[in-house]
Amino acid sequence: MFRLNPVLENEMKRNMRSMKGTWIIFGVNVLLMAVAVITYFGTGGSKEYLTAGQYRFPIQCYMMMAYALFMMIGVLVPGIAGGSIAIERERKTLDILLTTHLSPWKVVVGKLEASLSFIFLVSFSALPVISLILVFGGVSLVDLFSLVAILVISGIFIGSVGIFCSAVIRKTTVATIMSYVIVLILTAGILLLLAGAHYVLEIRAEQMGYFEGVDMGKWIYLLYLNPLVIYFGLLSRQVGSGSELLQICNHFGEYSNNFGVLHMLEISIAVQLAISVILLYLAGKHINPLKK
Repeated sequence: MFRLNPVLENEMKRNMRSMKGTWIIFGVNVLLMAVAVITYFGTGGSKEYLTAGQYRFPIQCYMMMAYALFMMIGVLVPGIAGGSIAIERERKTLDILLTTHLSPWKVVVGKLEASLSFIFLVSFSALPVISLILVFGGVSLVDLFSLVAILVISGIFIGSVGIFCSAVIRKTTVATIMSYVIVLILTAGILLLLAGAHYVLEIRAEQMGYFEGVDMGKWIYLLYLNPLVIYFGLLSRQVGSGSELLQICNHFGEYSNNFGVLHMLEISIAVQLAISVILLYLAGKHINPLKK
């Protein structure tokens, strides 16, 4: 008989007894509705809306709501996972938890599952709002569930970063802040780093009289660590031409025939899941009372 992880079961009971989760879900759906309304009136006010451009509305609305969901995951998950273990340490309950039959890795995985369960709840509660786009066409039901799958993968990666910070750092506030900082570096910092480095290299190349363009080389693979990349790549395949991610990479060099860039979505998913496993393993090892 299948049995839930006791840590997950306890966290779910604790969350269901609180109105905080209910208000968060309500707030997310209100935000998505507001995005849909704003997009509707913004598109409806254009001259092309009543002609050939009218079908831009469902696509634009879907993209805006999808990015709003990703933003919610990026804001909520580090806050939930970032203090999950540290708060047990501050309450003096972590040692008691580790004296049970649960291994440190089960505790870590249970905390991550608790964070992901909330993601599932938020994502599936938002499906009825997003599924209104199906009436207009352009987006299929498979696309909606693919979107939820990518949200979960991003949640695993971001959540594992938060769990690791929470296991290593003793203070809940510091662990949560560090989780947000790392997620911000992975999403925006890597892009800014690549853009800044490319700009500096272009200036140096012009000073040396080299005008054939600057190639960032293998540094482009840093985008594998960016959870926003797989999200953008999925939306590009669903509602775009599918080459938007390649076009962005080509701003940093010539990658049209590069296997690692052409399959960046798939490789990024594999890399981020592998890093998640490593971070969870290290987190479990750190809280293990039998460690040397």
